[in-house]
Amino acid sequence: MKSQEPRSDGEQVIVDSSKLTFGTKRFGELLLEDGVISEDDLIAALERQRSTGERLGEALVNAGVATEREIARALARQLDLSVFDLGRINEADPEDVLTIPEAMARKYHAVAFAKEGRTLSVAMADPLDLLAIDDIRGATRCELRIEVGCRVDIDDAIGRAYQSATAGAHFEEAIEGAKLELGVTDTRYDEIDEQELRSKAADAPIVRLVDLILAQAIAERATDIHIEPLTDRVVVRYRIDGVLYDTLTPPKRFRDAIMVRIKILSDMDVAERRIPLDGRFTARFENRDIDVRVSSLPTVYGEKMALRLLDRSAFAGDIAKLGFGPETLTAFRSALLKPYGMVLISGPTGSGKSTTLYSGLSELNRNACNITTLEDPVEYHLERINQVNINNKAGMTFARGLRALLRQDPDIIMIGEVRDLETAELAIRSALTGHLVLSTVHANDSASTLTRLIDMGIEPYLVTSAVHLVMAQRLVRRVCPDCRTSYEPDQLALESLGRERFEGVEFTRGVGCKQCKGRGYRGRVGLYELLEVTPELVQLVLENSSAGVLKAKAVEQGLVTLKESAVRKVLDGTTTVEEVLAIASES
Repeated sequence: MKSQEPRSDGEQVIVDSSKLTFGTKRFGELLLEDGVISEDDLIAALERQRSTGERLGEALVNAGVATEREIARALARQLDLSVFDLGRINEADPEDVLTIPEAMARKYHAVAFAKEGRTLSVAMADPLDLLAIDDIRGATRCELRIEVGCRVDIDDAIGRAYQSATAGAHFEEAIEGAKLELGVTDTRYDEIDEQELRSKAADAPIVRLVDLILAQAIAERATDIHIEPLTDRVVVRYRIDGVLYDTLTPPKRFRDAIMVRIKILSDMDVAERRIPLDGRFTARFENRDIDVRVSSLPTVYGEKMALRLLDRSAFAGDIAKLGFGPETLTAFRSALLKPYGMVLISGPTGSGKSTTLYSGLSELNRNACNITTLEDPVEYHLERINQVNINNKAGMTFARGLRALLRQDPDIIMIGEVRDLETAELAIRSALTGHLVLSTVHANDSASTLTRLIDMGIEPYLVTSAVHLVMAQRLVRRVCPDCRTSYEPDQLALESLGRERFEGVEFTRGVGCKQCKGRGYRGRVGLYELLEVTPELVQLVLENSSAGVLKAKAVEQGLVTLKESAVRKVLDGTTTVEEVLAIASES
């Protein structure tokens, strides 16, 4: 292997295991220059080194005076190497990663992330391990371009990279030997015999492929699976924590077989692809029952499938874990304990409204109460609560179901959504006749929820008499606790939230790890804007004031807006500035 002297022109050095160059300064001197340690720390670490045989860096980390990342940066500086950016593993080609056998990668804490010709870029926790370098060089038959990273980052990168590469290998294994395909043109599809469609979709590789798609989605906590046909391939995307990620890309020839297999599972018409269809089935994964709701949609390149995954065991029902601030949680719980009236939650689709309502119902689930829900559809099954599915095709609408429900002697009623005037009138009447009514409305914020009811045709005096609390909410992603690190946010983004609020604040984000699959976020938390209907607001509603006027008055009275709630989540390190930008722009 050719060796090169270390360079300082920004180009990465190719390392020869026999000619590692250590620079002109000692390792301890570099740490002193960087202000990482003091002279006393260095003297104590050298004493420890002599007694334990540890390397200086290990002694400093074990003594608690330096972090692994600080040691890695100093080591990279001494050896004139680059510091490994963990984010680069997300862009790594699986074939490049697999150049180093996984067992060897884990043994030496080294991961390959790029390859050019016979030069392999490798991140190592210990670039001074000559045995490791020689073994990797021998196994890969490549020259090594070394970067330095701390061990925890390298191990996280190994976990993520080999998992991704293995998923690709599983995909290839799943479709291996697949010979049957629905090789028909769009114009002939309707002429294919239904039995022929079923037999081709039952091909073992197709069954394995669909099982792989479902299992991987459930394992990664996806809420939705999108299977989208393109001109030359099919793209499978998972929605995780509200964001869609590309995963598998099966060849186009598997498109129709995948769709038919899912239709068979969902008891849908396999021969019909001209109109949208709906279906459902149940999947079992690691002793968890997952309800899968399926929707098909004809597109110019073939049918698109959307699968909603509802994990029955995932709903914990603990309202305290949703992200409420102390004051907001107290106010919401107080509203739930009132004997009658209306509690409304607003927000766009996917903002967690149903989860909030379910959590509230869980706290109200007492033997002394008759609690009934009307939902489209029922998402989670709750003990001792009567849950009713809306079926518009059969004539079971929200309005019709609510009329029937009122003859069932209910104490608490939950209506999935107030969509029209008839449902709104019945809900208001129920709230005024001794029932506690919980429901959702599509509106931008808490104040506009009140005006939305009036726009539907409800008289203002009825709105103010029935509704005693409105809450708008959104969801933002949580920073992954396992790879949390400090960073400097984009200054323009910071400006939009109000720079003065963040003086002296240490911002955090996730750099990506095995637990969060390299995304830097894991899970979501709610942002809440809770508006209590006070006498001053009642007067403004009766005067037909606009939503803007109502909100201004509520802010005067101490309303915590969605934007303020977002800022607080950034201040306490729960999320990032970039994640809450959309909330700021709304406000």
